[in-house]
Amino acid sequence: MNIWHKTLTTSLALAALTAGQAFGALSSLDFGPYTAASGGFPIWYQDENQLSLELCRSKAVSSRNANASMCALAADPGVFDDTLPMIFPGNWPGELFWMLAETDIPAAGNSNYELEVYVAALEAAFSGDSPVDGDQVSFARIRIRATIPIPGTYVITHPYGVETIQVTGTGRRAINMTRDIGIGLPGDFDGALEGDVGPFLESVNGPYTEVNPETGLTESFVGDPSLREPMTGSPFDTNFVRIEGPAGTIETNTFSLSGKVFDNLTPTAAEIERATYSRSGGSSSIDVFATSVGNAEVCFRESIELVGENPGTPCLVDMTGDNNGHFFGYKPAPAELPEVIVVTAANPSGATVPTTLSRPLTDVVKITSAEYSWVNNSLTIEAVSSDEVQVPDLVAEGFGRLSKAGTTQTLSVPNLMQPPSRISVKSSAGGADTEMVSVIDDAPATGGNEPPVAANDSASTSSGVPIVINVLSNDTDPDGDIPLSIVALTQPPIGQGSVALNGSTSVLYTPPITNVPIQATFSYRAQDIRGEQSNVAQVTVSISANQAPVAVNDNAATLAIPIDIDVLANDTDPENNQPFSIVGLTQPANGQGTVSVNGSLVRYTPPATVSSAFNATFTYQVQDALNAVSAPATVTVSVSPPPATAETINVATSLLRLRSNDRQTWDLRGNTSLATGNTITIEVSTNNGPLSLGTATLSLTGQWRLSANTEGLSLPANPTATIRSAFGTVLTVPLTVR
Repeated sequence: MNIWHKTLTTSLALAALTAGQAFGALSSLDFGPYTAASGGFPIWYQDENQLSLELCRSKAVSSRNANASMCALAADPGVFDDTLPMIFPGNWPGELFWMLAETDIPAAGNSNYELEVYVAALEAAFSGDSPVDGDQVSFARIRIRATIPIPGTYVITHPYGVETIQVTGTGRRAINMTRDIGIGLPGDFDGALEGDVGPFLESVNGPYTEVNPETGLTESFVGDPSLREPMTGSPFDTNFVRIEGPAGTIETNTFSLSGKVFDNLTPTAAEIERATYSRSGGSSSIDVFATSVGNAEVCFRESIELVGENPGTPCLVDMTGDNNGHFFGYKPAPAELPEVIVVTAANPSGATVPTTLSRPLTDVVKITSAEYSWVNNSLTIEAVSSDEVQVPDLVAEGFGRLSKAGTTQTLSVPNLMQPPSRISVKSSAGGADTEMVSVIDDAPATGGNEPPVAANDSASTSSGVPIVINVLSNDTDPDGDIPLSIVALTQPPIGQGSVALNGSTSVLYTPPITNVPIQATFSYRAQDIRGEQSNVAQVTVSISANQAPVAVNDNAATLAIPIDIDVLANDTDPENNQPFSIVGLTQPANGQGTVSVNGSLVRYTPPATVSSAFNATFTYQVQDALNAVSAPATVTVSVSPPPATAETINVATSLLRLRSNDRQTWDLRGNTSLATGNTITIEVSTNNGPLSLGTATLSLTGQWRLSANTEGLSLPANPTATIRSAFGTVLTVPLTVR
């Protein structure tokens, strides 16, 4: 599974993708502490409708489809066995869900036009795929994969937004979009609140209740993933998936849905402090130490599987408590040692649900001696393992394997010029120990501080483009008195730019604006942590002349109305010296209209009368931020007579949704009879005057839509929306307020 932090990924078959303005509506989550009982994840997320969904890990099955799980728990050989109890990390899936909604639309006949999969999910996963503590991440996912037979612009409407995709290829996964939002640092799970998913979807036939066979508790679910059903909950009332484009329209309003309603029962606090074994020629034992609430009932077993026949019990050995939350259990070790120890803690009051944890069974390592001698500069280590029957290998981290001689293992490290403060020894049976090193004999006298050695540096950049230079990267100190820092920094000669410290280890050089190549020089010294300074080192920076931007020819079309042309959109600059400006604008031939600069656009105004089609051409040049000017580029405008019939604008949806915290969501859509050369802009009424929501997305067939989010607006009792087209058509409609 590939997951990305706040990232949109698409296949190469997509030339461009513009995501519609989706609006996630999750409001809160469980802020911890996070324990192994929930796999180190938040137990619940909550949407703005106060619906809280729990991380779905129940073993409840559907009463409508036998043996169909109510949670999305997929078996993963070697990682998760769904027939055994779910225990972190010993038997835990690589991904779980707070909510998972999926659907598809099979191709009709030989159309080769299908929705392969749509996914809206709030997901728990691991950055390394396998369940490892510290790798936990959560994210909101929208995934759309579709087979497309005809290239072109496709509009996908789904419960959490609208996506407009320009498809250049055909076939399977011609549309392949995955948007994962929320992946942050370990333990940071609130990024998913900013995702597209929310409020949670719910089956129109739900909620469903089922009994969890592992706990005997009745649990509630927002959907049954074994069924395909209509849903509610979309913030835009688009409880369906629809794809519109050159290949036609396909649509479905049924989904499979998984999500467990949070029952307000938290796991019983529990932790395994130690699970170790020892064995010698005459005896053996397994010792388990755990913590929980003072009145808990705590036990352990030697396998992921339950003990005994169905339904089985989690307890093999009851552990003894001290009434202060500390528990101990003991049993003789079997001839074949178990791989894991599983501890279960239950609260007799039933106020919390039982917690089951696993931990590998390991030996106990004891470092009996760790000495460093100044006389011969050697380190001597002695250690033992609690396993005296099959003596495991012991390794001192950073120094090597210890030699076996009976049950005691030793290692001597010669020619070690300085003692380590501590050493760690690890066993092949899983145990480990860390001890301070004892230093014997007197340390030798030390000489005076040697100055660091600074080496000359070189770098290169372009005119006016600052560069960070790590001048200390090639500097050294004979005594190892690091880190080094920069002192005695000088400025380049006049006209060669300027230099400043960038922290303590690098400098920021800012070159002058130049049309010819130049070299700048400056110097510095390196200083060690004891204050000794190095020789003077020189830095030479080669500055290349500013290169002119590149202007690319443009094309546009109009039906005899003025249009603004973004001629700069496809222009570039080798050094990216932006912003660009338009210069050297020429006029079209006489009788072909006029052009003028309109900010960063060129406005073309056709003649007053256009009776037949023609092409108007003019040229312009791009000037970069450092005043370099490109070669001329040609703009060709295809001018056609005005349409023979008047434009008709229809409004299908005009929705205003009032949200919490004084926020608003707007959704307007419809169609126009004139698509070529047209733009649709929308403004809405407020108590402070009209407010522009922006320009709608307009398809080649005349379908338009605009979704927007605002906040803090003062709105009238009966707000309206005014739709304007480039052809001068104006239509005002009332807004439906929800």
